[in-house]
This record gives sequence, C-alpha cells and structure tokens, in this order.
Amino acid sequence: MMGSRSLIGANVALSAPDGRIFQFRVAAMVPYAGEEYAVLEEEKQDGQLLVTHVEWEDEVTPVFVVAEEEDIISTVLEKHVAQTIAKAMAQIPDQDEE
Repeated sequence: MMGSRSLIGANVALSAPDGRIFQFRVAAMVPYAGEEYAVLEEEKQDGQLLVTHVEWEDEVTPVFVVAEEEDIISTVLEKHVAQTIAKAMAQIPDQDEE
C-alpha cells in the first residue's frame, strides 16, 4: 500500500451526487481513532476544508470517503489546526537567540 503521507499535496477530484466535480488538494493526513483521515482543501472559491476517511481500493488507489460524523470532523480539524500551528511555530526563531 502506498504511504498515506505521500498523498499530501496531491490533487483530488471528488464528484458530487449531482455529477459536479470539485477539485481539492490534500492539505494534511491526520490519524484519529486508529484510522487515517485526509484534510482536503478546495482549490478555488474560499479554500473550503473537507474531512475524508482514506480507504484503499487496492494497493495503490486511495478512495476518499467524506466523513459525516460531527465528532470525527471536529476532532480531525482541531488536530489539523494544531499541526499547522506547530509547523509554523517551528519555523519562527526564538527571541532569545538574537
């Protein structure tokens, strides 16, 4: 199976029930409750975030299933925000080092 982390930055096309296609980019992979979730960011409009559960059709084809459970969505988004803040903070030099 392809590594989930290697999906970060990948472009993903999701189809709505009415047939419309939406373009997303994998912004982050977030583990939660023993499962792997992808936070997708819409490539146009307001950059809407979408939480999806990553399932594997075969060894190399990921399938992104939209999460519908509020607790999963909120927890995964909270973890994503925490990861984003931690990465940003790691890039800021300490004031004491000057």
